[in-house]
Amino acid sequence: MLISFKTPMKTPKTERLFSKFPTKGPIATLLLVAATTLTGCDDLFEPTISEICESNSEICLDLSLDARCRAERAEIIRLRYYNQDSKDEAYKYPLLLNFEEYLTCVEEVQHIEHVKRKGKEATRLKGVITAQREIKRLSRETKNSLDPYLSYYHWTRYNDKDAFHRFERYAASNRVSDPKLLVALASVQIKSDPERTIDTLYRALSLYTNSDDIDVSIFYSLASMGMSSDNHRLAYVWYGVAENYDERINETQREHLGQKYALPVEILDSIVDEIVSSLNSTTFNAASLKLDKL
Repeated sequence: MLISFKTPMKTPKTERLFSKFPTKGPIATLLLVAATTLTGCDDLFEPTISEICESNSEICLDLSLDARCRAERAEIIRLRYYNQDSKDEAYKYPLLLNFEEYLTCVEEVQHIEHVKRKGKEATRLKGVITAQREIKRLSRETKNSLDPYLSYYHWTRYNDKDAFHRFERYAASNRVSDPKLLVALASVQIKSDPERTIDTLYRALSLYTNSDDIDVSIFYSLASMGMSSDNHRLAYVWYGVAENYDERINETQREHLGQKYALPVEILDSIVDEIVSSLNSTTFNAASLKLDKL
């Protein structure tokens, strides 16, 4: 399981240094934007959920329509609406994730309020049944999908080894444009092949197009692997990079490393500056920076 690592630790466990794989937000947004673009320039505004349900009642009827879980329900309705005729199954990944969130919400509400509002218990139960049914249906439909996100879903949710191998092959290819895919791959590689893990994380860093989006857990992971392999120069450099992106970490640990192992700190500090500059300008290239020499 990929776990977010945001708080610096002095002796982190490398297996837990990776952030969660993307869940919804960006993927769902891209799908909606693409769908909206295809509708033409005369359709400048999205229809409201009420308008969608009025004109496409079949999209909404199987969901609970009380005031609770409104945001989760709206995401499902919009994904259904914009992908009614889609032959591309990519939208099923955010749809699955939204059904999971919707199921959690309606189950919680049902437990909390069933005594007070028995009249609404039936509609919430309908929401639970729908979410469970749709997760099962979508899972069956996408079991053998080549889509990397859906392959990731089946690997993480069902421990599907075939799905993992599909995901791994894609993530190891040159077609990857999403650094989160490589972070997820690295979380598996780290258990058996630290050197490949470092290469994978370097590739992930090279794919970021905005330094604000960088997953800082990558820096801690690289530093931790440096410590584990007694490569204290590697650890020093990546703790130094982390200091530039995470205000909660100070220079104490890095300075301690430099003193304890008599490291060439002036040279390593210049390497830190080069890495930070390349990340900020989205030109990071491990080979050009000669990071293999650390």
